[in-house]
Amino acid sequence: MATYRTMILGCGPRAHWHAEVYPELEGMELVACVDVDEERLETFAGKFCVPMAFRDYETALTEVQPDIVHVVTQPARRVWEAEVTAEAGVKAAIIEKPIAIMPSEIVELQRVRDESGMEMIVNCQRRYFPQFRDGVVRDVMKKEIGDVYLIRASTKGNLMSMGPHTMDLLLQLLDEAQPEEVWAMAYGVDETGYKAHHRAPEHTFAEYWFPGGIRVLFDCDTEALGSPDEQSFWMHLHFDILGTRGRIYVTQNAGWWYQTEGMAEPVHGESSWDNQQSAGQRDLTQAVATWLDSGVPHLNRFETARGAFDALTGALQSVHEGRRIAFPHTFTDEQWNEQREWMKSCDPGYTP
Repeated sequence: MATYRTMILGCGPRAHWHAEVYPELEGMELVACVDVDEERLETFAGKFCVPMAFRDYETALTEVQPDIVHVVTQPARRVWEAEVTAEAGVKAAIIEKPIAIMPSEIVELQRVRDESGMEMIVNCQRRYFPQFRDGVVRDVMKKEIGDVYLIRASTKGNLMSMGPHTMDLLLQLLDEAQPEEVWAMAYGVDETGYKAHHRAPEHTFAEYWFPGGIRVLFDCDTEALGSPDEQSFWMHLHFDILGTRGRIYVTQNAGWWYQTEGMAEPVHGESSWDNQQSAGQRDLTQAVATWLDSGVPHLNRFETARGAFDALTGALQSVHEGRRIAFPHTFTDEQWNEQREWMKSCDPGYTP
């Protein structure tokens, strides 16, 4: 395996999770980091022994000429970040979710990828947890519980905070099948804290129609029921999968289990953010080098990320038009802005 020189753009708390796995990686060397905040930059470079530190991203790209860049920033300038990264000859960018906010952004990112050949990987590391990566849950879906007819996907956090993770895992469980139709409702706007960047309705409930007659009830809502006993809203992610001969219940941080007809007790398996997230980040990052080296496709490649984004924004078009819509959707930036302003005007709790 070749040795790939990597760089991290953005040295906030999330970037620490990216950097901490590097001692376990093969053929990847973290050589530079970038942040506009000098104190945060120096602290990060010192903690992880990063030899080069920059406050300007374009200067860093020119001087370092990295093979791989981790883009660990707020989703405000994704298209610009992708453009300058690709122009510098970077082979792959690992981008924090969400990959985009506005409908036009995903179109522009597709253009950058097609024109440059730079791979884009979205950092939804749960795909590399063993129960998902190795197809354990999918095998039970296909072989044990009969024909799947209904899935309830539920999480706290708005459509662009936990929504991308939830939809990403849902599509992986469904072998990357894309929805055929969606009907959705949504309301509420909060622009405080990180939500100022992860802009989406606070409360969204959608029903998706997937191939094979599978219905998905998608609850992405700060007031969702969530997973019992979880304290942090980031941990509230679970799936209830119903088949004609049994069911599967998958949580993010409290295990998973299934039970079929005739089984006296359910069969349990591990699903633990606390125990699995570090290895998941390691394996996601390592798989980028493997992809560049051998051509083995990454589980979080751009195509899968776009599928998840389009499914989420399709729900927003349904909200905007007040009806069930078919995919591919035609939601525009103008409609997105109109909808957001309407939600603000209807929300008595919204404060500009």
